[in-house]
Amino acid sequence: MTRRSFLLQASAASSATMLSATLLAKAQAPQAANIPNRDTVLKFNPDGTPRHFAGNTVICHLLSQCVLRDVMVELHEAMKTSSFKSKLGLTSTDSYHMTVFPGANDLARNVYGWPSYVPADATIERCNEMVGERIAAARFHCELPLRMRIDASATSNYSTALSLRLVPVDDAENRKLRALRDELAEVFGFRTKDHATYQFHMTMSYQIGAFTAREQSDYRAMIGAYAPRMVKAAPVLELACPEYCTFEDMFRFEPRKLLACS
Repeated sequence: MTRRSFLLQASAASSATMLSATLLAKAQAPQAANIPNRDTVLKFNPDGTPRHFAGNTVICHLLSQCVLRDVMVELHEAMKTSSFKSKLGLTSTDSYHMTVFPGANDLARNVYGWPSYVPADATIERCNEMVGERIAAARFHCELPLRMRIDASATSNYSTALSLRLVPVDDAENRKLRALRDELAEVFGFRTKDHATYQFHMTMSYQIGAFTAREQSDYRAMIGAYAPRMVKAAPVLELACPEYCTFEDMFRFEPRKLLACS
């Protein structure tokens, strides 16, 4: 081998190594940059405990006694003893729910949305009252129950931990749920940026730190084991009447009014 050939091969190898390192860094960068995301920082402290985060919302609580909850509580306990437990802000097993409409909160009035009829400087308590009055006076055209299913693939491949991704069981159910959200947007007086594309879910934990390679592997293995069990527990998840709730943090959602649905 001539000296020129050697130098060319060495340069090519060096460039390939640098390119691989760059691609790896780019692959890892989005997760590192987005964890914890803005939503998580608002709701959880760095040690995983909930922050004060007051507001209102419309949700469907998961039944207090059902097989799906049993599996979710088991998964919750598994996460509490996992290798990645310090990277999670676990939600309360008593508060599992699917959000129908996110509502307003006190810490990000200009980010999530604020009712058009509520003064910008009103307290969150006053906001809760004013929205509650409009909820109580409204009638919604929505046949119950809401019928959802767990998307195991989307749940397993979701970019952060841990959100059960839910989808309506069919097109008719999707149209019904989207129409309900349109009606709620009128009552609340605002729409979020993702109103038309909002992805339904049940949050089991917020991710407050990026996983190491080993932690990521452990997490994927855990979700791979539990996702099929959750799907089996609730092939069709039937959710009862949506509730207008107020909250002080992510651990408790206080029902104030059942939506009048017909």
